[in-house]
Amino acid sequence: MARKAIILNHPEVTFADTQAGLATAPTFECQLISAVITPAPVYNTIPATGCAGATQSPGRTGFSLDLTWLTDWGATDSLSQFAWDNDGKAVWFRFTDDGSAAAGAASTAEGQAYVAAGGFGGTFGDGSAAQTTASWPCVDKPAIAANTVAADASA
Repeated sequence: MARKAIILNHPEVTFADTQAGLATAPTFECQLISAVITPAPVYNTIPATGCAGATQSPGRTGFSLDLTWLTDWGATDSLSQFAWDNDGKAVWFRFTDDGSAAAGAASTAEGQAYVAAGGFGGTFGDGSAAQTTASWPCVDKPAIAANTVAADASA
Protein backbone atom coordinates (compact mmCIF):
# COMPACT_ATOMS: atom_id res chain seq x y z
CA MET A 1 0.00 0.00 0.00
CA ALA A 2 1.37 3.42 -0.94
CA ARG A 3 2.05 5.99 1.75
CA LYS A 4 -0.33 8.93 1.97
CA ALA A 5 0.85 12.47 2.75
CA ILE A 6 -0.73 15.85 3.27
CA ILE A 7 1.72 18.71 2.85
CA LEU A 8 1.20 21.86 4.93
CA ASN A 9 2.85 24.58 2.85
CA HIS A 10 -0.19 26.84 2.40
CA PRO A 11 -2.87 25.85 4.93
CA GLU A 12 -5.50 28.40 5.94
CA VAL A 13 -6.90 29.08 9.40
CA THR A 14 -9.94 31.31 9.78
CA PHE A 15 -11.68 32.60 12.92
CA ALA A 16 -15.15 34.14 13.20
CA ASP A 17 -17.87 34.91 15.76
CA THR A 18 -20.34 32.61 13.98
CA GLN A 19 -20.03 29.49 11.89
CA ALA A 20 -21.59 31.31 8.92
CA GLY A 21 -19.03 34.12 9.36
CA LEU A 22 -16.19 31.74 8.49
CA ALA A 23 -17.04 32.15 4.80
CA THR A 24 -16.02 35.82 4.76
CA ALA A 25 -13.59 36.13 7.70
CA PRO A 26 -9.91 36.90 7.07
CA THR A 27 -7.46 33.98 7.07
CA PHE A 28 -4.19 33.97 9.02
CA GLU A 29 -2.02 31.61 6.98
CA CYS A 30 0.80 34.15 6.56
CA GLN A 31 1.33 34.62 10.32
CA LEU A 32 0.88 31.02 11.45
CA ILE A 33 3.90 28.82 12.00
CA SER A 34 1.95 25.84 13.31
CA ALA A 35 -1.68 24.82 13.87
CA VAL A 36 -2.55 21.46 15.42
CA ILE A 37 -5.78 20.06 16.79
CA THR A 38 -4.44 18.13 19.77
CA PRO A 39 -6.47 15.38 21.45
CA ALA A 40 -6.25 15.04 25.25
CA PRO A 41 -7.52 11.59 26.29
CA VAL A 42 -9.27 11.31 29.64
CA TYR A 43 -9.10 8.14 31.75
CA ASN A 44 -11.03 7.44 34.91
CA THR A 45 -9.51 5.17 37.53
CA ILE A 46 -11.58 2.27 38.76
CA PRO A 47 -10.16 1.43 42.19
CA ALA A 48 -8.88 -1.98 43.20
CA THR A 49 -11.25 -4.33 44.98
CA GLY A 50 -10.83 -7.71 46.66
CA CYS A 51 -11.43 -9.32 43.27
CA ALA A 52 -9.39 -7.20 40.86
CA GLY A 53 -6.64 -4.63 40.72
CA ALA A 54 -7.13 -0.99 39.78
CA THR A 55 -7.80 -0.27 36.14
CA GLN A 56 -8.81 2.64 33.95
CA SER A 57 -11.79 3.30 31.72
CA PRO A 58 -11.74 5.84 28.92
CA GLY A 59 -13.81 9.02 29.12
CA ARG A 60 -14.52 11.48 26.33
CA THR A 61 -11.39 12.93 24.78
CA GLY A 62 -10.93 16.69 24.99
CA PHE A 63 -9.37 18.73 22.20
CA SER A 64 -7.42 21.96 21.83
CA LEU A 65 -6.36 24.09 18.89
CA ASP A 66 -2.64 24.66 19.49
CA LEU A 67 -1.20 27.61 17.58
CA THR A 68 2.22 29.16 17.09
CA TRP A 69 2.43 32.44 15.17
CA LEU A 70 4.68 35.37 14.36
CA THR A 71 3.58 38.23 16.57
CA ASP A 72 2.06 40.95 14.43
CA TRP A 73 0.96 43.76 16.74
CA GLY A 74 -0.28 46.76 14.79
CA ALA A 75 -0.82 44.90 11.50
CA THR A 76 -4.13 44.93 9.64
CA ASP A 77 -6.03 41.76 10.64
CA SER A 78 -3.46 41.10 13.39
CA LEU A 79 -3.69 37.59 14.89
CA SER A 80 -1.92 38.87 18.02
CA GLN A 81 -4.53 41.61 18.47
CA PHE A 82 -7.40 39.22 17.66
CA ALA A 83 -6.24 36.77 20.35
CA TRP A 84 -5.69 39.58 22.86
CA ASP A 85 -9.09 41.20 22.24
CA ASN A 86 -11.01 37.91 22.27
CA ASP A 87 -9.22 36.22 25.20
CA GLY A 88 -11.64 33.79 26.88
CA LYS A 89 -14.28 34.09 24.15
CA ALA A 90 -15.57 31.10 22.16
CA VAL A 91 -14.99 31.62 18.43
CA TRP A 92 -15.50 29.41 15.40
CA PHE A 93 -12.44 28.18 13.51
CA ARG A 94 -11.80 26.48 10.19
CA PHE A 95 -8.43 24.87 9.49
CA THR A 96 -7.95 23.82 5.86
CA ASP A 97 -4.85 21.97 4.75
CA ASP A 98 -3.25 22.22 1.29
CA GLY A 99 -4.79 18.99 0.12
CA SER A 100 -2.90 16.11 -1.34
CA ALA A 101 0.03 16.68 -3.62
CA ALA A 102 -1.57 14.56 -6.37
CA ALA A 103 -5.17 15.73 -6.47
CA GLY A 104 -5.35 18.92 -4.45
CA ALA A 105 -8.36 17.76 -2.41
CA ALA A 106 -8.17 19.61 0.91
CA SER A 107 -9.25 18.35 4.33
CA THR A 108 -10.97 20.75 6.70
CA ALA A 109 -11.39 20.79 10.47
CA GLU A 110 -14.07 23.06 11.89
CA GLY A 111 -15.26 23.76 15.41
CA GLN A 112 -15.34 26.21 18.29
CA ALA A 113 -12.49 27.05 20.65
CA TYR A 114 -11.93 29.43 23.55
CA VAL A 115 -9.36 32.02 22.55
CA ALA A 116 -6.23 32.36 24.68
CA ALA A 117 -4.13 35.49 24.27
CA GLY A 118 -0.60 35.12 22.94
CA GLY A 119 2.50 36.72 24.39
CA PHE A 120 4.13 40.06 23.69
CA GLY A 121 7.90 40.16 23.16
CA GLY A 122 10.54 37.59 22.32
CA THR A 123 14.23 36.74 22.44
CA PHE A 124 16.58 39.73 22.60
CA GLY A 125 19.73 40.21 20.57
CA ASP A 126 19.68 37.30 18.14
CA GLY A 127 17.70 38.93 15.33
CA SER A 128 15.00 36.27 15.39
CA ALA A 129 11.36 37.11 14.68
CA ALA A 130 9.14 37.35 17.74
CA GLN A 131 6.66 34.49 17.97
CA THR A 132 4.15 33.20 20.48
CA THR A 133 2.28 30.01 21.27
CA ALA A 134 -1.20 29.55 22.68
CA SER A 135 -3.47 26.59 23.33
CA TRP A 136 -7.17 27.25 22.65
CA PRO A 137 -9.41 24.63 24.34
CA CYS A 138 -12.12 23.35 22.00
CA VAL A 139 -15.76 23.59 23.06
CA ASP A 140 -16.41 20.11 21.63
CA LYS A 141 -14.81 17.64 19.25
CA PRO A 142 -14.08 19.45 15.95
CA ALA A 143 -15.63 18.05 12.78
CA ILE A 144 -13.11 16.88 10.20
CA ALA A 145 -14.08 16.54 6.55
CA ALA A 146 -11.23 14.50 5.12
CA ASN A 147 -10.13 14.72 1.53
CA THR A 148 -11.15 11.81 -0.62
CA VAL A 149 -7.87 11.48 -2.52
CA ALA A 150 -4.52 11.28 -0.77
CA ALA A 151 -1.09 11.70 -2.31
CA ASP A 152 1.36 8.94 -2.93
CA ALA A 153 4.40 10.18 -0.99
CA SER A 154 6.72 8.13 -3.17
CA ALA A 155 5.78 10.17 -6.25
